Amino acid sequence: MRRPVTRSLKPFYAAALLAGVNPHYIHAEPPRVYASRPVAVTATCNLQGDVKDCKVRFLLQPFKGVQLALGGQKVPARFSNADKTLAETNVVLKALPAGLGTAEIVATHPATGSNRVIAVTLAQGQPAEVPLVALDVPSARHRFVRRIATGKQPKSAMFISPTRVVLPLLDDNHSEVIDILTGQVTRLELPAKYAKRGGFVESVVVPTRGEFWVSQMQAAAIHRFAIDTLEYRGTIDLTGSWTKVLAYDTVRNLVYASNWNSSDISVVSVEKLKELKRIKMSGVPRGMAFSNDGSTMVAAIFGGKSDSDRAGRTVTIDLETQKVTSTITTGGASRHAIRLKKGSNLFAVSDMARSLIYFIEGYKKTDELRVFANPNTIAESPDGKYLYVSSRGHNNPKSYLIKGHEFGKLNVIDSQTHKMIEQIEAGNQPTGLDVSPDGRYVVLTDFLDHAMRVYERVDF
Repeated sequence: MRRPVTRSLKPFYAAALLAGVNPHYIHAEPPRVYASRPVAVTATCNLQGDVKDCKVRFLLQPFKGVQLALGGQKVPARFSNADKTLAETNVVLKALPAGLGTAEIVATHPATGSNRVIAVTLAQGQPAEVPLVALDVPSARHRFVRRIATGKQPKSAMFISPTRVVLPLLDDNHSEVIDILTGQVTRLELPAKYAKRGGFVESVVVPTRGEFWVSQMQAAAIHRFAIDTLEYRGTIDLTGSWTKVLAYDTVRNLVYASNWNSSDISVVSVEKLKELKRIKMSGVPRGMAFSNDGSTMVAAIFGGKSDSDRAGRTVTIDLETQKVTSTITTGGASRHAIRLKKGSNLFAVSDMARSLIYFIEGYKKTDELRVFANPNTIAESPDGKYLYVSSRGHNNPKSYLIKGHEFGKLNVIDSQTHKMIEQIEAGNQPTGLDVSPDGRYVVLTDFLDHAMRVYERVDF
């Protein structure tokens, strides 16, 4: 079996209450104090006798109107290579004591009250990476922790343990597993005949085998990996075209795989490791979710005759007969579907074309909520309190594969009231999304930045 290849990044700093940070967050319960995690940055220093000058470089979001201070004194900064609200930031710290090993720069936006402590390590070598420093408003319920570089075009994200996340890469020859605490990145290597084709899309945990499976649309294949060791265990070739979303049926021990171009859903035996049949759909299928008793699938249909005709819908499928039994919504482009944790047979579906989230009960749409443009993935916190939606923002008029004129957002919704709680600006085309098993962390992939952001829930 092929063993994964690993590399390590620096771990982020532990949370701490730091002077100069406005950490107060007020909510319905008695007031509690929170502090965003400091972002670690390594400076390059030039020793000159008893003092040294240090150059600090990082990405800052937002950068306009932000003030930087060291020991209460303002620090000038030079901004370059701006990308919308984000810019490369260069700071020179002059005449620091030669023996000083660390420093703290506080970034504050006076107009919004947003802030961040930048924990600087003063060294003589070149830093391995340029970190992102994203500011949090004091009332934020989810705080930015760090951004981790990934392979090309991380299409989705899925936790396979409390800290490890699987990232299928659409425009690369492998997928990755990243530990959000240690920063370790593991490449999931495949046989050359698959690796050279690229196009990795989604993943699913298959608990009865102790595995997670990754779909590859360019090869119409599903690749199997061990959860504990990450070893490659084999591939299941399908007969459909452009395989995308995978969904595990706990009742029948089956995996369903939606095939984009052939407009059908493959039924795969977990025991026999082979495709049993394909369920024909009159449209382009994508996301899938199951009823509480496992008898019914709710399927998101992205389009009718094509993926751009806005003729999508949401349908139900009887999993015994494997036939479509009803249509819940029509029009638009239904992309992702999940069953909500509280209640019986409550679902949420994202409509990418209409920028809506549909709430479904009893296989009927009961509510909808407008979110930021082009919603993609939906995830819910384990306690059923928050619903998270990644919105990639409006496409570039030339192509969605080119960065657009605005950053996307992470939408945070109250799962019970269906009200928007907060919207957090992310990067270029937030797409993949998942919540850690304990609900503490949310990960979001910036598709065109080749990166993953990690957020922490402050009321955890």
